[in-house]
Amino acid sequence: MRANHAFLAVAVLAGLLPLVGANAAYVLSASAGFVPECNPYLSGCTSVSATGRNPPGSFVYKGTMMPAAVFMLVYWFLAGRWLAAHGDRSLRCRALPWLGLVAAVFLVVYTTVLGHVGEWFAIQRRIGVVGYLSATFFGQLLFVSRIATLMREGRLAIPRWIYVAKLSLCGAMLLLGLAVIPAPLFLSDMDTVERVLEWDFSLLLVLFFPLTAFAWHYDRFGADFFVRK
Repeated sequence: MRANHAFLAVAVLAGLLPLVGANAAYVLSASAGFVPECNPYLSGCTSVSATGRNPPGSFVYKGTMMPAAVFMLVYWFLAGRWLAAHGDRSLRCRALPWLGLVAAVFLVVYTTVLGHVGEWFAIQRRIGVVGYLSATFFGQLLFVSRIATLMREGRLAIPRWIYVAKLSLCGAMLLLGLAVIPAPLFLSDMDTVERVLEWDFSLLLVLFFPLTAFAWHYDRFGADFFVRK
């Protein structure tokens, strides 16, 4: 069976849309004077959310994040089906689509209220972004662990570099998250530190998705559609 190109496109777009959307929104917002001009991944001069609060950046940001939530939802469904096709009947495999649903809902909530003023909207925005990042990262950890198990048992054969790359991304994200704990002991400007970590963590998070397209292409992951007569 040939790899289904639609499935590959889902994995690529799940990562490419938020990556392009956030960076394009930053360029537009900086050009319009709403955020400082810098390299946000290194200097943390502005937050990711700030790039999507005012037009024209907000049009691009929301216009990419909403469909990205849909692609991520489909991605996690396909990820679960792919593992199941290799004989994975574990609870962690069955949990992936549900984690994808939770992440997608939180991303939609966050994107919807972004730009609205008020404490209630700020609370919803914080809940949305934390829920999205947490559910997605947890799903990625489970996904990598199941890939490792299937490869070790000989039920899945994909290039090892794909697994290593995914594991490295998860490890880097975990280190970024842990770096927040001792940071106040050495740095005074925690707002800047948190913004840098936010940009870098988000980058690593979305790079995880396109890597799956390589695995699916190599494994010829696809589906046959037929009509009962």
